[in-house]
Amino acid sequence: MAHQMWPVSSSFSSLTYTGGEFIAELSKAPLLDQPGTVWDYGVSVDVLGLVIEAISGQSLGAFMRERLWGPLGMVDTSFHIPKEKETRYARAFRNDPFKNHPQAVLHLASEPMKFECGGGCGVSTAMDYLRFAQMLLNMGSLQGRRILSRKTVELMISDQLGPDVRERTTSPALAEGYSFGLGFSVRSQAGRAALAGSTGDFGWGGAFGTYFWVDPQEELAVVFMAAAPGYMGQVLRVLVKNLVLASIID
Repeated sequence: MAHQMWPVSSSFSSLTYTGGEFIAELSKAPLLDQPGTVWDYGVSVDVLGLVIEAISGQSLGAFMRERLWGPLGMVDTSFHIPKEKETRYARAFRNDPFKNHPQAVLHLASEPMKFECGGGCGVSTAMDYLRFAQMLLNMGSLQGRRILSRKTVELMISDQLGPDVRERTTSPALAEGYSFGLGFSVRSQAGRAALAGSTGDFGWGGAFGTYFWVDPQEELAVVFMAAAPGYMGQVLRVLVKNLVLASIID
């Protein structure tokens, strides 16, 4: 019942509430567990985006352009789609090919947001996002430009749950064999997971079917783009990762 009191999703919230209204709505829901005892999937990144806006005095998009997207050369990454780029925006199939259920993805060109949600409202290209992933693989730098300190990246990709968290997840968002860092799932061991990988690899899926991961052991960064929300996206993420890693021949 408590889950039903949360805002439905990041994208739904951005279209329905202002940032202040979103926080007010979220604050009505009771805690499911004592903080620091259980990992669960929610809208925490949206809250963090609003914290950044409050501290910086900028919109989240302006802050990201100044601190991350601009320095990395991510020229097609934003919370808004310019008119001249609308034809490049991928749309989902009308129905899920696996289950034939209706599906859709947020269209930022025609559905104006009331706040820029950090959890699922950004748009990008594969090449832009690969620059971000490569920066993480390089421990915070790209093409000689330092974006994050090496120690910051080390903290981000380390297991932040630890043995005191009695349940790793009540959601399929965190796969078996994985723990969680600061913004990413982190593979905790070679076994148990239902997909190929290396201990210490990390990554996350986008709201509508995209996926990226970084494998430091293999010196590999991969970005997969698809407008495939729901079950189809889950299937494709596992398939792509297994195919990429199975193609490695030493």
